[in-house]
Amino acid sequence: MDSKSNLCLGLISHSAIPLQLMEQQSENHKGDESDNEKSESGGEESEIKEFRILGHSMCLKRKRDGESVSSLKRGSVEPQGLESRRNGVRVWGNQALSVADPDVFAIMENEKKRQFNGIELIASENFVCRAVMEALGSHLTNKYSEGMPGARYYGGNQYIDEIETLCCERALAAFDLNSENWGVNVQPYSCTSANFAVYTGLLSPGERIMGLDTPSGGNTSHGYYTPNGRKVSGASIFFESLPYKVNPQTGYIDYDKLEERALDFRPKILICGGSSYPREWDYARLRQIADKCGAVLMCDMAQISGIIAAKECVNPFDYCDIVTSTTHKSLRGPRG
Repeated sequence: MDSKSNLCLGLISHSAIPLQLMEQQSENHKGDESDNEKSESGGEESEIKEFRILGHSMCLKRKRDGESVSSLKRGSVEPQGLESRRNGVRVWGNQALSVADPDVFAIMENEKKRQFNGIELIASENFVCRAVMEALGSHLTNKYSEGMPGARYYGGNQYIDEIETLCCERALAAFDLNSENWGVNVQPYSCTSANFAVYTGLLSPGERIMGLDTPSGGNTSHGYYTPNGRKVSGASIFFESLPYKVNPQTGYIDYDKLEERALDFRPKILICGGSSYPREWDYARLRQIADKCGAVLMCDMAQISGIIAAKECVNPFDYCDIVTSTTHKSLRGPRG
């Protein structure tokens, strides 16, 4: 049985190909077109079917009986043409955004003006420094780095490993933590994803969590659902959640009521920390409650991590089993 295929797949057009390459492609195919006209004038016509893949026109050509494979190699390029293509790719790849995509560039410039000319009152937003901007717009974006340092799914991660290890060391140093007592993972892209990683790492679907109610200042990622029972976060969808609340008269968390509900509900994870609770947290009392109901005590310190690092408020690391945070907000780093 002949194992050679008699099918030829060709690209009709591709809007993402640089103009220089399109022009070269046109030149390279001029000779092919004349050859096609000659070959098609004598003998049976080739069967050609056209279709589209990801929006691009393609053709599938079945060669005629007796047609040599070499005659189908229409993609061969002379050395001069190959160098021209390479130059085209170099020019295309080194274009500034303002040239490559002026529409997106204009929108980004408008956003820059909006940030510089206004006063931002969203407490969880901040302005990063130039060094952070440089790191975010670097060649590191080209690399796959699934896995952990020293145990990646892809090769070529030796320098990514160095950066991640350095970041972990600096995270521990920022909060004055001992590496013998605390581990750190800096891979989540947000505190919400970090929180969900904790839930899925410690719980099975349907097990119980308990956090501050969102209308009382908690975060939606702590298991929030609306008063009519609509679940609005992955935490409340995949796990059973019961919120605790602030006293409406004082604005403080009612720890006695919290303990009463926790002992009745028996959550596997008791969550402290929130998005808009401007009071100190009584971590010592929360530790006692967690121990009484057999729960892991987790703190989401995303909103106040910079203040904690500066030792301007109570340190949750002295009482909590797990602590999560963002890297932006009061830390003024990249989003993560």
